[in-house]
Amino acid sequence: MSESFVWTDLSKKKRAKVALKALDERDYLTLCSLVQHHQLHYGRSASQTSPRTFLQYRGALRKFLRFTERMSTKRLLEGDPDLGAAFLGHLHRDLKPGSVNNARSGVRALYRALRWAGATQSDPFADIPPVRDNVPAHLKREAYSVEDVEKLLAVADPMERVMVLMAAQAGLRIHEVVKLQWSDIDLEAREVMVIGKGRKAAKVHLSAALVSALEALPAREGRVLRWRQERTLRDHLKRLCEKGQVRYSRRQFHGLRHHCATRLHDETGDLMLTAAHMRHSSTQTTETYAKGDRRKIAAVVNHWGEAAAS
Repeated sequence: MSESFVWTDLSKKKRAKVALKALDERDYLTLCSLVQHHQLHYGRSASQTSPRTFLQYRGALRKFLRFTERMSTKRLLEGDPDLGAAFLGHLHRDLKPGSVNNARSGVRALYRALRWAGATQSDPFADIPPVRDNVPAHLKREAYSVEDVEKLLAVADPMERVMVLMAAQAGLRIHEVVKLQWSDIDLEAREVMVIGKGRKAAKVHLSAALVSALEALPAREGRVLRWRQERTLRDHLKRLCEKGQVRYSRRQFHGLRHHCATRLHDETGDLMLTAAHMRHSSTQTTETYAKGDRRKIAAVVNHWGEAAAS
């Protein structure tokens, strides 16, 4: 999103008029501009709001405008919770709970911006709770096993090797991997500086395998990986999975990060240590990985009753 004009240059009366006109005409770009301005100046993360968040808000706004295109502006400003419930129910037919809740967050950002502009005091989503997700987090996306990662590394080229290890051993998210700069890396100290969720900076320890993989790359300036798009990283991982005969479905790229957390917890048994390496804000998130390896449960339960059976 980009601001088409400076909202702070407008009087309160004028910005209310502009916001109402944009809502009445379903002017997507102006409403995006309003949401961005409000978020950057008054949002919880303010100027540290990530591009990913704005992308999410933009998608939510597009869905909401499409859903309400035949409704009057007055209807949108009534604050009727039935409107919020109807929109989320509409999305829930085709989308998973997480995607529905992301859209809810985006449209609530629109109503916060409209209130700031003086266009309304309502929020039809205020009394509508997030959609409940009955699928446990550890069942949504599986982790690659140690054997899987070894197979991927066996068929990877030098740059793909760095890509895999950054996620599978350093625990970086895909957007963190793609943006990684050589200036972020200290090979001597075996550390990488990562700007993660909420624009929080943290130092992450590098494994011996990852240091060796980085040292094998010729470049030492600019971006570590030559690929600029997250989609390209996913495509490379898919091809590695095909070559190494490793299942990609229900794992995808984030399954490498899940592998990192699961392996670290398995080998240390320490939730706090695992949370620190994964940069989790709470050990509640880390507990997901302590529940995730069903093979360990099967390995124990399968032996129950063997003595009686024999």
